[in-house]
Amino acid sequence: MPTVLIKPNAKKKQYGKVVHLSAIEPPVWLALLAKRYPSSRIIDMEAENMDEGDLIKALSAIDVERCVILATGSHPSAHIQQTEAAEKVKAAVSSLGNVPVEIFDHLPFNPVEMGAIDWALLPLEKYRAHNWHAWGRKDKTYGATFASISCPFTCEFCCVKDFYKSSYQQRAPELVVEDIRSAVRRGVTNFKMMDELFAVDNKGVHAVCDLLAASGLGKEINIWAYARIDTVNALLLKKLRAAGVCWLAYGIESGNEEIRRSIVKGKFDNQKIRDVIQMTKDADINIVGNYMFGFWDDTQATMRETLDFAKELNCEYANLYCVTVYKGSKLYDDMKARGVDLPERGDEFAQMSPAFKPVPTKYLSGRDVLRLRDAAFNEYFGNEAYLSMMCARFGKPVVEEIRSMLSINIREKV
Repeated sequence: MPTVLIKPNAKKKQYGKVVHLSAIEPPVWLALLAKRYPSSRIIDMEAENMDEGDLIKALSAIDVERCVILATGSHPSAHIQQTEAAEKVKAAVSSLGNVPVEIFDHLPFNPVEMGAIDWALLPLEKYRAHNWHAWGRKDKTYGATFASISCPFTCEFCCVKDFYKSSYQQRAPELVVEDIRSAVRRGVTNFKMMDELFAVDNKGVHAVCDLLAASGLGKEINIWAYARIDTVNALLLKKLRAAGVCWLAYGIESGNEEIRRSIVKGKFDNQKIRDVIQMTKDADINIVGNYMFGFWDDTQATMRETLDFAKELNCEYANLYCVTVYKGSKLYDDMKARGVDLPERGDEFAQMSPAFKPVPTKYLSGRDVLRLRDAAFNEYFGNEAYLSMMCARFGKPVVEEIRSMLSINIREKV
């Protein structure tokens, strides 16, 4: 009798009209968790585009011993958005009778100790990369691996350590390479490095890069990974590119230096950011700039600074987020102490959902923040300097895709 490990499907509710642009990411944590349960199998409701009715039909054909649901998504913070979906799955499974169901909203094991990923457990042909990640490439296949868990830094808006229940730990570099090699053999070329912070100038990261470059895999693959302005240098960037890292996502957060310092986001100033962005471009690595609108001290003027700075940096992609307050972060405790009305339902945390609930600043309502963020999105991606750069970098079809993305009105129900 197998244990069935289930990934819930809240995709459409979270992404609404832009669901087709988002990635469908393989549930690596479920594949590793499966090692704890002999004869286990995985049902990825998201990859299979299943609802609860489809799930029950599938489970009815199996002599199930138990069901295990891991409420997580493409980022540890997403487990908050998945909790509601996990509870719906649990309620549906209860209709089968005496099938025990367990839900985890954090990692119930240490992934560093679990060995390599068994891709045979997952329907690899059904996963797809983000639209931007595959720009300039023919295929959208998608795999994921990790070289570390948790994070060595502390930002007040972050809740990732609450998900991992662990401090920063590195994984054996050989396992990272084996994960990628075995997925490439199955036809996958695009990969996410799941680390909260991969691009760090340390021995473990250098070892991963050296092994990928020496194996020849670095020439075949397209990896995206998280980085920080204060953790990279020219040598590391050169090694990352040789290892197949074609995209780095930097947390720039705000264009206002005082606000950035107030959220404990490094001691780097705007000139340091400019220098590192240029150094990354010189290494032939595309950049995702991550920006946030609606910190407690943000005004309309400081958010304008953030947008203007983003346009100046002109990264190949930009995530323009509203600040979201997650349990387990210092920001959550601070906002609760201020008496702020915070989101509770999963879809209220989802940035692209019509039900998204933005939080206010000291000076602006949550709706004002959302309006300014959405206007910033349109201005950034509609900027002719940006579109011209993207045409030169990826070609006219990508520019047309960006224009099509801009035509989507995700707020019409708000």
